[in-house]
Amino acid sequence: MGFKWSLVSIPDHLGVENVGGRIGAALGPRAFWEIFQKMGGHRPDERAILGSLTRHHTLDPVKTDISANHDAASELVAEAAREGGRSIVIGGGHDHGYSHLLGIRKWLGPEARIGCVNIDAHLDVRKPSPKISSGCPFYLALENQIIQPKDLIEFGIQTHCNSPELWQYAHERQIQVKLWKDMRNGKATELFRESLEKLERQVDAIVISLDLDSTAESFAPGVSAPQSEGFTSTELVELCEIAGGNEKVFSLGVFELNPLHDVGGRTARLAATAVFHYLESARDIRV
Repeated sequence: MGFKWSLVSIPDHLGVENVGGRIGAALGPRAFWEIFQKMGGHRPDERAILGSLTRHHTLDPVKTDISANHDAASELVAEAAREGGRSIVIGGGHDHGYSHLLGIRKWLGPEARIGCVNIDAHLDVRKPSPKISSGCPFYLALENQIIQPKDLIEFGIQTHCNSPELWQYAHERQIQVKLWKDMRNGKATELFRESLEKLERQVDAIVISLDLDSTAESFAPGVSAPQSEGFTSTELVELCEIAGGNEKVFSLGVFELNPLHDVGGRTARLAATAVFHYLESARDIRV
């Protein structure tokens, strides 16, 4: 059987709205697909990537019930995973990083050890206060024992983007944090490769959760919380290529794509390009 993959679209930004962020990420999946569906390639295997899509699942969100949205989205993620191959999740707010992990847990069952790399400027371990927001995904995943703290890597974190309370939580739970300041000057890709190789030795499956605000605003202006520095577009694509080439990475989520604040479709194109190269790397190792 040849390479195949499934797509889960989550057009929901209620979590962003709950934290006072720039709304518009609900339009992210459509903006992504408009560009991605036109992508081809030079080699036949590159041109075959779009044709390897087995099914496109789309959440019909409940505008006022974020927990219901998370549960429904997690069922779509689990269903996509059961279809085999890799799965791609496109948001939507990053609170659906929790939906993503919950869906993979539903698919693999309670005994599997799941690892996660959060590529992000933010730790996203905020406790609901009282509303669940886009800053809560990994707090929810940890507190609900979807993943273990030692199996979560926070990659590209910018110190000024996170409150003392969030740093305290990360320290108390002994979460692995890889700071952006240690990745400047071309160090990101090798550090990511090393981190992923270490994680794969201790888990059964890995989920990559990519918040596009990990990328500098000059490359990705269309996000919910833009940052003045961060990964370049080339670095982000390289991270996704590395992830795609790892046989324990089963799913990639891309979150916070906000077309209302994009410039000439720049961020949507970056998201589509990153996913394309992730899938291109994945098809080389999985049949």
